Amino acid sequence: MPVVYYALQMNPVILLVVIIGLFVLFSTGLTLLFKRYGRINIRHSDNGGLGDVFVAITAIYGLLMGFVVFLVWDSFNTAQTNADREGSLARSLYRDIYYYPDSAKIAPLMSAYIDYVHYVIEYEYSHMEKIQPTSSEDRYAFSKVFSTIERDKSNDYRMEEIFKTLNELATYRSLRQLDAVNNIPYPIWMTLMLGGILIIGFATVLEFKNLNLHLIINGLLGAFIGLLVYIIVLLDYPFTGSISIKPEAYQQILLMHKEAHQKSF
Repeated sequence: MPVVYYALQMNPVILLVVIIGLFVLFSTGLTLLFKRYGRINIRHSDNGGLGDVFVAITAIYGLLMGFVVFLVWDSFNTAQTNADREGSLARSLYRDIYYYPDSAKIAPLMSAYIDYVHYVIEYEYSHMEKIQPTSSEDRYAFSKVFSTIERDKSNDYRMEEIFKTLNELATYRSLRQLDAVNNIPYPIWMTLMLGGILIIGFATVLEFKNLNLHLIINGLLGAFIGLLVYIIVLLDYPFTGSISIKPEAYQQILLMHKEAHQKSF
């Protein structure tokens, strides 16, 4: 199980403090080490040149960070939209099955569909939360719903509508599974981390007469980078963590089915 899963199980405030604290500790610690053991004699004219380079690199890094934050935010919104559409179709399909006029004929399909709903809640979303890839077994419960409809050979327009809705549901179910594994590639993560280290390194070698002021500025710089990393981590895994997407629509289906079952007795 990926380490990020355990990190996202933490309270979001605690996770924020931990990530920012690590970056602040790194930036201030690096500054102290450089001031104590660094052997580079930076003159006033050198400091001005380093400052210009620092501003240029910071601007480029800011653009990169902004692009990645926008990317993960857009991906999160897309995953939420796809999950909402899937949930809406799932509820519509349940109503179509429930209100089918021939209850005896539709009973096998209702049973297969409720089994699938249980499977989505208890298995699929559980695996997506743990950032685990899907397997060939994931198709079994959903395929059973299809096969149950296929066994009905009657030219019933209601059954055709059910089959059409099921096909639409299959599309958004596939999109949801793709959204669960569509995370930022490791090369981009490496670029972000190396870029942050490079910026903190430049800020470290700048000459400040006041050591405390230098530590405060570098600490704030590290805190800001850590804040952006926190946002990226939180949004990059849409089905894991405190703001994760939940199977609310499928849970509502089970609640409706339970209420309908109680009314029948």
